[in-house]
Amino acid sequence: MMTPSSRYVLGIMTTQTEGEFPFLNRGFYRRLCIAGSHFGLQAFVFTPQGVDSLMGLIHGYAYDPLERRWRQGTFDLPDVIYDRCFFTTRRQYAEYRNAVRRLREHRPALFLGYGLRGKWEVQHMLEQDDRLKPYLPQTEVMRSVRSVADWLKARGEVLLKPQGGSQGRGVLLVQRSTAQAAPGAAGLAAAPGVAPEGTVKAVPAFTVRGRDGRNRIVERSFDDAAALLRWLRRFTAQRGYLLQQFLQLQGPGGGAYDVRALVQKDGAGLWQVTGMAVRRGQDGSLTSNLHGGGTVEPADAFLAKLFGAAKSQQLVKDLLWLSKRIPEALETYHGRLAELGIDYGVDTQGRIWILEVNSKPGRSIFTYLHDDQARYNAVVNPVRYARYLMQQSR
Repeated sequence: MMTPSSRYVLGIMTTQTEGEFPFLNRGFYRRLCIAGSHFGLQAFVFTPQGVDSLMGLIHGYAYDPLERRWRQGTFDLPDVIYDRCFFTTRRQYAEYRNAVRRLREHRPALFLGYGLRGKWEVQHMLEQDDRLKPYLPQTEVMRSVRSVADWLKARGEVLLKPQGGSQGRGVLLVQRSTAQAAPGAAGLAAAPGVAPEGTVKAVPAFTVRGRDGRNRIVERSFDDAAALLRWLRRFTAQRGYLLQQFLQLQGPGGGAYDVRALVQKDGAGLWQVTGMAVRRGQDGSLTSNLHGGGTVEPADAFLAKLFGAAKSQQLVKDLLWLSKRIPEALETYHGRLAELGIDYGVDTQGRIWILEVNSKPGRSIFTYLHDDQARYNAVVNPVRYARYLMQQSR
C-alpha cells in the first residue's frame, strides 16, 4: 500500500475507460497531482470500480513528477474527493452511485462539491432568486411531443435541449415555416400533398436542425406536423428533454456564440471568477460548443466589436456580477459546490441570458486563449479549496 508522505490526501474520482490507463484527461489530472504536492497534499486518481469496500482501500494511480510517469498503487480513503465523473450509460451511473455509497459507509466522505443534477433542476433553483429571474429564458419540461406542437403554434419556433446533455449534443431547433405556402402545406394540421397546377410548390412546413447524440449534424424538413412529431418522438425517446425559448445569439457571419465563465472557490472558500471567454460556433451553426468546431476569443474584445466599447464594458460588469450571484443562489438550495462553468447568451439587443450551468466544467478555453495565468488558476483552485476544506474539518 502506498503511504502518503503529505499531511492531506486528495482523491480525484473519474470515469473508467478502456486502455493502458483506465481514465481520460490525464494531462489535467497530472497537473492536479503536481499542484497538490506544492500545496502539501498527495493526490491520486481513481475510478468507482477501484473502490474496495471490504478493505476500506482504493486502487488508483499517482503521478510521479521525478520519473514523469503514473504509478499504480493502493491508497487509504482520501480526506477529500474531487468528483470528475461523467456518465454516458446508466450502468456507469449505477457504478458511480454504488462507489459513493461504499465510500460513505466507511467514513464521512468529504466531497469538494456535489454535482448539479439536470438542467431543469438548475433552472428551478435559479428561478427562486428574483434578481436572476429576468436573465432566464422561458423553459419547461417536454411532457410529450405534443408540447412541441403547442410551442410552434404559439411562437413558431422552439429549442429542444436534453436535460442531462452537454457539448451541444442532442440540441435541436424546430421552426415552422413563415414563407407563403400552397394550400394544405403549411400550419400545424397540414397534410402533405401536391400543389395545384400552376402554383409554386410549397416550402416545407417545418424544419429541424441541430446535432444528434453523437454530435453529428441534423438537418430535416417535414411537410406536415404529424410526420414531424413522429420523427421527434423517435429522436427524443431515450432521454428527457426541455423546451426553451429560442434566442437570437448570432455573431458576425451568423454563427452562434456564447460567453463561458469559469467560477471557482479559492483557498479561503470564496467564489472567484477565474476567467471568461467567448466561444464562437461555425457560421450558420446552432451551438457554439468547441466539440462542434467552434473557436475561442477574449470576451471583452468580441463584445466590443458587436456592441461598442461603452456597452461591452457594462455587459462585462453585469456578467461578472451574475457569475458571483449564481453560485451563491445555487448553494442555497443545492449544497456545497466547488466550481461552475456558466454559459451566457447575449442577444442582438444586448440582453444577457443564463443558458446553462455545469458543475464539472472544462478548462480548454484558456488553452485556446493562451491565458497562462487563468489556465494555472483553473487547475490550482480546486487544490487550494481542497486544502481549505481539510483544514476546516480538523
